[in-house]
Amino acid sequence: MAITDETITRLRSTAAAGDAQAALELGRLLCLTALDPAESGDGGPTWPEEHWLRAAVKARPDDVEALTLLTGRLAQQISYWEAVLDMNPDVMAEYGEDEDTVGRRQIEAEELYARIRAAGPLGHAEAGLNELAVLLGVSGKPASETAYSFYVLEDEAQSGSVRHSATVVASDADEIRWACDEWLALSEGGFGTLTLITYVDATEVSSIDLAQHFVDGFVDWDAVDVPELSGPRLPAGLPVPGRGLYYGFSGGAE
Repeated sequence: MAITDETITRLRSTAAAGDAQAALELGRLLCLTALDPAESGDGGPTWPEEHWLRAAVKARPDDVEALTLLTGRLAQQISYWEAVLDMNPDVMAEYGEDEDTVGRRQIEAEELYARIRAAGPLGHAEAGLNELAVLLGVSGKPASETAYSFYVLEDEAQSGSVRHSATVVASDADEIRWACDEWLALSEGGFGTLTLITYVDATEVSSIDLAQHFVDGFVDWDAVDVPELSGPRLPAGLPVPGRGLYYGFSGGAE
């Protein structure tokens, strides 16, 4: 089902009233955005999903999907701020971040990961969980052979010696379309090279130059044949084994 502004408004209203499932669904969608559509920002990292995922976990402490989403996004935050710490630690202070805040996230993420594992066998999520464990530094066990299916939206541009990039990883066609529309609205048309790549069983089966389908600064999705996914889909919140890709939105410059 197509995701609209009304979808987000309805989920937000229901989640704010204390509905844990709505908080989970809203948090999952906001994982795919750089900024909550209802808020304004200064271009810095906001992690808009965190509030709602925490609400979902608080209401349902044993909900594996909520635990996985929150743990995966905390792992991404840790990776992001560790990279900033290496490149430009002064920037961290502007956002109230330092080694201590990163360390606290690390401790929390490890505790959440242990709760996921305590839930028992998780089917085809095993490979992604193993990858998450490696990223968190709690295991060196290589990922299993599960080959996931997923979408990757990539936008990038070169400015002098700096490459700016934005990436969204999702496993639902409607969600990747919505994430793309949100990114184009936020970035006022994107960075430059916007590509939608489809992987089925970890193999690239399609790469679409979305700029060829722009109408008034947005993608005309009626003109884009987005392949359907088959096989095991990447579970929401988990990284793609062996590819350095996190579920949801990520951005950066190098």
